[in-house]
Amino acid sequence: MKTFVATQNAGKLRELRAIFSGSSLALAKPRKYAAPAEDADTYGGNALLKAQALAATLQKREIVGMVLADDSGLEVDALEGRPGVYSARYGGADIGWPERRAALLAELRGVPPYRRSARFVCALALIEPGQEPVIVTGHVNGYLLEVESGAGGFGYDPLFFYPPSGRSFAALSEKEKNAVSHRRRAADALLSALQSRV
Repeated sequence: MKTFVATQNAGKLRELRAIFSGSSLALAKPRKYAAPAEDADTYGGNALLKAQALAATLQKREIVGMVLADDSGLEVDALEGRPGVYSARYGGADIGWPERRAALLAELRGVPPYRRSARFVCALALIEPGQEPVIVTGHVNGYLLEVESGAGGFGYDPLFFYPPSGRSFAALSEKEKNAVSHRRRAADALLSALQSRV
């Protein structure tokens, strides 16, 4: 069954397609639909809201398929877990990612490297007709750099230093990042959950 991805983020869609390639889920981009307000207080709650909104649109269009949605964020220990579920709106809903990263660096100015621990968190929600929704999470730990590094990735990737690689997520190739990211770990958990319920 085709799996429609509830996202407007081209970077996320590209990563999810790469991560799920070779699995039983054939990911597809839906035609335009109205994204819901992401007002849940958890990643899983927001992912489910997105999945439900697209599932309702597909049902109205009489399109049969599964729906996959992602909600992810960056949690910074020195900021008591912020920006968290508000990561995509940190610094204001109308600013771009370069400004968002600059705002985060400004807030962390003077915080020493050993106190800049952080983690990326990803929740995936899958809705399959006739089944209960499946919601899983994955995370990856690292540190925030004091200046951006790397030209790849998207979002906060240029600031997120991944110790095992000795580089930022933005300095990794897509293949390297997709092998270790929070999205990969959530995807592995999702595929495991689907396998166990067969």
